[in-house]
Amino acid sequence: MATNGTSVGTVVRWDGGRGEGLVEAPDLPGDCWVEAAVLDPSAGGDLRAGQVVEVEWTDTGSDEHPLRADRVTPRDDLQATPGA
Repeated sequence: MATNGTSVGTVVRWDGGRGEGLVEAPDLPGDCWVEAAVLDPSAGGDLRAGQVVEVEWTDTGSDEHPLRADRVTPRDDLQATPGA
């Protein structure tokens, strides 16, 4: 049975050409796979490594992508400030 939830995490990899990447969050057991189709319109169709996002996810139980994003929203209010 699939489980789901919402977490705040960081984009660890984004391939704009393929429109996919990975988000990690401290409360998830592994990286969450993201595809461009699930990005909130505020993302402008793209993400960048290091960006803080809110991810609604589903644990699919599959071998290839056990954690899959259902929606990803950039969290500009939580972005890190270099040198701070």
